[in-house]
Amino acid sequence: MIVAQGIRKTIADLPRGVYDYDAHASLADRGARRYHPYSFDFDSTPLDLNEPEANWDEQVKQTHQENRIQQMKRLETEYGSRHIENVIQNVIDLGPKSMSLLAYHNQLHEQARRSFVIGAYYPALVAACALGERILNHLVLDLRDSFKASTHYRKLYRKDSFDNWPFAVSVLTDWNVLVDGVGAEFLGLGELRNRSIHFNPDTYQSLRVDALAALQRLNTLLARQFGYFGGQPWFIENTPGAQFVKRAYEANAFVRTYIIPRSGFVGPLYGMELSADGYWTHLDYADYGDVELSDDEFAKRYRERDPAKVVSRELIEKGRPKAEGPRAPADDDGDFTD
Repeated sequence: MIVAQGIRKTIADLPRGVYDYDAHASLADRGARRYHPYSFDFDSTPLDLNEPEANWDEQVKQTHQENRIQQMKRLETEYGSRHIENVIQNVIDLGPKSMSLLAYHNQLHEQARRSFVIGAYYPALVAACALGERILNHLVLDLRDSFKASTHYRKLYRKDSFDNWPFAVSVLTDWNVLVDGVGAEFLGLGELRNRSIHFNPDTYQSLRVDALAALQRLNTLLARQFGYFGGQPWFIENTPGAQFVKRAYEANAFVRTYIIPRSGFVGPLYGMELSADGYWTHLDYADYGDVELSDDEFAKRYRERDPAKVVSRELIEKGRPKAEGPRAPADDDGDFTD
């Protein structure tokens, strides 16, 4: 238990509560909490545009077909009817935009994808390659001060940008920043960049193929490095429908820079609420007591939590009842934070 001047410090004492990242280390119930990222970006439209499978149940086929028609109408409204067949095929070939946490790349990724959808293949190709280089630069520049003892640091600390992709990938690999397979995706995208941006007369013949390949590589590396469900090493396993940062990774440079600032520091009984302006926020108990949960224990409590004890606006407005029972902290005082 952490005590400051005789007062037990809880999440309710912090100005920004579960989002007051710099103060979380001093919380009395820190051992019962983990960081839960909650902002993300994805687009599953291409999955709705495929023809229904022959072996599907008839009701499933009908529902899928209805969704398919709705998506086609939406695309026609958004992109116009003149080349709608090409638009639909481009969306299908492009595939879903994988789930990614919100950072600097999301809007630019969407712009590159939209270029491909409307048939602007060269802008899509160049945009995907340029965004790959921008992501590499962000990773190196955003994280380098966490690796001042690295042999690479003296080569990096005065630079404002980098265009040597293999060097940047090797640095990030040595720093253990990149998830398995991401370095290879960067290098593959870099080869497309060099072949496409530097003059090559063959580019005219392969614009669509190259643009699609570049966007798919970009999507893959974003899903693996910035995604939620790709086996990233910093997330606790066996927490269906949600991700939580492992305690050992809270000090990891990538996690500290990109994931924790987009997370709430919550216990197993937290809830979520959609605000009037369309943003998700966390609701949680103010104090989970003096318990030190391992990652596996946290995952178990999350999986087995009693829905009646999960914090909701209704539960808060009922008069702040105690959180009692085998899956709730034994000494919880019933207070909430939102």
